[in-house]
Amino acid sequence: MGLMVLGGWMMWPLLAVSVAALAIIVERALVFMSCPFPDRAFSGLVLEAARSGDVGPLAARLRRVPMLRDFADLLDGPALNRETALRLAGEAVLARLETRLSLLSVLSRLAPLMGLLGTILGMIATFSRIAGAASGVDMTLLAGGIWQALLTTAAGLCIAIPALFFLAVFQGRARRVAEALNRAGNAALLADAPGSRPC
Repeated sequence: MGLMVLGGWMMWPLLAVSVAALAIIVERALVFMSCPFPDRAFSGLVLEAARSGDVGPLAARLRRVPMLRDFADLLDGPALNRETALRLAGEAVLARLETRLSLLSVLSRLAPLMGLLGTILGMIATFSRIAGAASGVDMTLLAGGIWQALLTTAAGLCIAIPALFFLAVFQGRARRVAEALNRAGNAALLADAPGSRPC
């Protein structure tokens, strides 16, 4: 609490940003933990589906992940309009995975700017006090004012660095899921091609 007071009023908006970023990180981490996909068996199932024309085992594997059940049902469902249906289902999965990531991106970029603004305001206040001092420049006052002003910059960076790290992790996971769903969809479309299924 002492550092919050020393850092000035800008520390409170920074605290709000940090709480919001932490809440998003925890919530998104739980979502991605509930989607353990793709796993080690996935590539083999895709290849087998492409070779045999039977997407049943691949669809069964996807059904183990609640978020992917609609996609899995379309994967081995009727072939009519399968490509469009799979694309829409895949986009729905990706949209759910990417929920609030844009907000996390904004917060990760906003925090250091808010910290810099707090530092600038603190420096203005410090030099204003020095200018009003009758005894001239007090180095103790100057040094104390500067380090207090820099607290907001440090706080902003402490928020931004982990937020950017987790943002990159979540975006990478979402990208891998999207690529895997695309491969699964391609295997299903290949199975629909004439002559792809064994007689």
